[in-house]
Amino acid sequence: MVYARNLGGKTFTFQVSGRLWRNSLVMQDRESDTWWSQVTGRAIHGDNRGAQLQKLESVQTTWEKWVAAHPDTTVLAKNEEITSSHYQKYFDNPERMGLFRAQWLTEKMPGKTLVYGAAVGPHAVAVTEEALARGIATTDLGPTPVVVARGSDGGVRAFIAQVMGVDLELEADGGSIVDRTGSTWDLDTGRCTAGPRKGAQLESVAVTAVYWFAWSGFYPNTQVIE
Repeated sequence: MVYARNLGGKTFTFQVSGRLWRNSLVMQDRESDTWWSQVTGRAIHGDNRGAQLQKLESVQTTWEKWVAAHPDTTVLAKNEEITSSHYQKYFDNPERMGLFRAQWLTEKMPGKTLVYGAAVGPHAVAVTEEALARGIATTDLGPTPVVVARGSDGGVRAFIAQVMGVDLELEADGGSIVDRTGSTWDLDTGRCTAGPRKGAQLESVAVTAVYWFAWSGFYPNTQVIE
């Protein structure tokens, strides 16, 4: 998840605090020592408790596909060469899932299952790789229709399937999605590229690629599409 570092006119510098909350990392800003949830971007302790960082749209993809679409991208480089991850043993061990275990979540699916989470208000959905391999995933998050799909660059995106208050019934059509009017929607941008609704834009919803045990800890009533 990516967040804006600016809040109320102040810019914060974040570091990993070494703490866990609901089995997920906590960020700490150097300016006020406030603790922030990595998963939600909400302040959970300190002077800014209750404040919410703005979520920024992001996507996980390959460098080749990203730079082809965004050739003017600025690259954040570290001073030293990265040859391995300190967390590799943690990634490889399916039994390591944080400090706090809940039995019901492992009965639903293995805790280290990678899911793509999206939330609208208190309503959330977790979509598995298997579901996306079959095509797009559609659901209602409360009163809001949502579509989750993998774009041409391999990244997973979610959009509110609604235009001017009208809910859309969408289905996959090759590398795009179409609605009942025959309008075609681009999976990368959520923009209608052909048909009666050409030029319309779907509102994006932030997607988090996350382990099931962490997502379910924040959204225990999450829907699951698998």
